[in-house]
Amino acid sequence: MGNIANSDCSFCLNSETLLHVVAGCHAYLPQFTWRHDAVLNFIAQTLQPVNNSNLFVDLPGYKSPSIVTGDTFRPDLLLSINLDCLYILELSVGYESNLQTNVDRKRRRYEDLITQQKKQF
Repeated sequence: MGNIANSDCSFCLNSETLLHVVAGCHAYLPQFTWRHDAVLNFIAQTLQPVNNSNLFVDLPGYKSPSIVTGDTFRPDLLLSINLDCLYILELSVGYESNLQTNVDRKRRRYEDLITQQKKQF
């Protein structure tokens, strides 16, 4: 007799779907954080500041975005150019079926910050 495949997650016993493994299992949270931070670090290294720009990244080794936003909001990355243009990046490395939900959630979370920063930039 052969082994019968078990469709339960070996960590949390929920159904082991691709969505669960890639973005849902709490036991994988450290790996999700590592993946998020690796992508963020790649973007930050690509956007190294030049001339009259400043880069703020929510990772060790970079100036913290809270310098600009305060402690209420913690976007993943801010890029300020010539003190008159501010790009706010909030990264979500998740599963495709959750994309629009994540976009909507992040927009709601940062609406006040965007309104506040539009007055300054």
